[in-house]
Amino acid sequence: MASSARASLGSRRVAVFLAAAVLILAFASACTPGSSPSAPVSVKTGIRGHVLAGPTCPVEQAGQSACVKAVSGAVILARDAAGHEAGRTVSDATGAYSLPLPAGTYEIVPQAVEGLMSIAPSSSVTVTAGAPVQLDLQYDTGIR
Repeated sequence: MASSARASLGSRRVAVFLAAAVLILAFASACTPGSSPSAPVSVKTGIRGHVLAGPTCPVEQAGQSACVKAVSGAVILARDAAGHEAGRTVSDATGAYSLPLPAGTYEIVPQAVEGLMSIAPSSSVTVTAGAPVQLDLQYDTGIR
């Protein structure tokens, strides 16, 4: 009888541990900035665009599709006029990103992406209320 009680207690401990692990993982993914799959679609005031990297082929031919690829996981920061971080987002699997920002002027600062040769250049953007600013970002792959 005692071994049966110990087995039951062990099973409950495992169940509690697994439930706690699931809750921790759910909380962590909910708290990740820019991780919302619907984020790139819903910006009314701020910036949005696509993050691309190229070239992806050594020679680009006339009439050929562009030698670029979408960059997922690129971190994009917005700094206000005082240089403080006003927001950040991460590009999704299609390279799309969006960053809600109030009206104002911002420096958009793409961050380094592992495996890409250079960082996309920073850009100054003026955001007006009611319409997002389209800003596509281009990283260099280093292929020549």
